[in-house]
Amino acid sequence: MDIQKNKGVTWINIVAPTAKDIAWLKKEFALHPVIAEELSNPSVRGRIQIFKSYLFFIGYVPVYNNKDETSLRMEIDFVITKDTVVTLQYEPFKEVFQNFRLDGEESSLELMFKIMEHITVFEERQLRHMREKVEAIGTELFKNKEDEIFRKLTYLKRDASEYRIIVKLQEPALRALLSKGMKFWGGDAEIYLNDILGNHANIVNQLEDCREAIADFEDTNNQLLNAKVNRTMKTLTVLSFVTFPFMLIATLFSINAKDTPLINSAGGFWIIVCAMAAGVIALGIYFKKRNWF
Repeated sequence: MDIQKNKGVTWINIVAPTAKDIAWLKKEFALHPVIAEELSNPSVRGRIQIFKSYLFFIGYVPVYNNKDETSLRMEIDFVITKDTVVTLQYEPFKEVFQNFRLDGEESSLELMFKIMEHITVFEERQLRHMREKVEAIGTELFKNKEDEIFRKLTYLKRDASEYRIIVKLQEPALRALLSKGMKFWGGDAEIYLNDILGNHANIVNQLEDCREAIADFEDTNNQLLNAKVNRTMKTLTVLSFVTFPFMLIATLFSINAKDTPLINSAGGFWIIVCAMAAGVIALGIYFKKRNWF
């Protein structure tokens, strides 16, 4: 449990809360038993609820997992009174609030706003790796790396989809925070809460830009793959067409019939081989001039 105080406002941050932490919060802030129970474990959806002396809010933050190459959902719960903001996170991602310090905030509203701004900056950092990968793929297109790019795009699409699910879960809760937060803090809270919504919309817009770029690059890469396959099929078709007549001729000469020409002639084998080779070369030159392969 990390506690910071500044003037008339206090921030309490709890990572991986224990039963002892929950019992202390329940007693200190007179929490409803249902809320205390909900704080004991992660929740399945975002939520906001106002009580007589505090506001309860559940939010989610995307955190990139390097091992699985995808974004994971991290829950942050808030218990807010007029002069205190309590944050609880259930996963040990301490970098979310790394270097966060109180600085002149005079109310829980200002502190809440600063925390949400800090979370927005963290979400932008989580998006940075996605943008960097998209830009890297853009430079690799048209360099005969279609199979490698296909794999990278597949992982990127999953990461972008997981990130989108997480931030979309956050949006209804933030809209509810705007209406209910004004009841809790008063009309002066509107500008702060609207800014929080605006910051969230900016994150969503950045994500959609990445998703569009990924989709565009995927279409381009698929077209390049199809073109490569078509060229290969065209070459194989031409080769089959070139070799088939001479294979037929060779089969005919292999028939052990009495009237088969050149079979009993001196040098007959080499005459047949040279004629077939000359035919293959002639057809090859013709197809090459026609740009058929």
